[in-house]
Amino acid sequence: MLALQVSSLVLLLLSAIVNVISLATDFWIAASGSHFGLWRVCILDICGTLGNGADIDATRAFSIISLLLLLVAVLMQILEIMFNTVLSGTNKQKLTAILSFCAGASALIAMSVFTGSARPSGSTTYSWSFALGWVSTGLSLVAGAAAFLAFKHNPQ
Repeated sequence: MLALQVSSLVLLLLSAIVNVISLATDFWIAASGSHFGLWRVCILDICGTLGNGADIDATRAFSIISLLLLLVAVLMQILEIMFNTVLSGTNKQKLTAILSFCAGASALIAMSVFTGSARPSGSTTYSWSFALGWVSTGLSLVAGAAAFLAFKHNPQ
């Protein structure tokens, strides 16, 4: 059971780190000499802010919501592992699983919106920041599964 809790915590931390990197970098779409992310666009090493659009705003919002849910899930998992007497009236393991699944669902919505709206063609391709967004989505869902299994082994 402790192994599942620790693995869930590690996966949550990895997911949060990957999510921050994905949000902060501007290599979601790349073409020859240019690239852009959720916040900036760079053309021939001259960068500026990216304008607002419904699809970009939705991707930003759901990615940030996912990150916040991941951080709360990390906190709950740490409280469950190290300080079990804190918030003793709540089932922190169950809450961690729910938060992880909600973070994964939010990240899935963000990535799906971006995938559906930014359709690269020709020499334009999705880049590594975009891939990290999908990795964060998967890690969140796997962390939720590990937290749920830890809850099922010891429901308290």
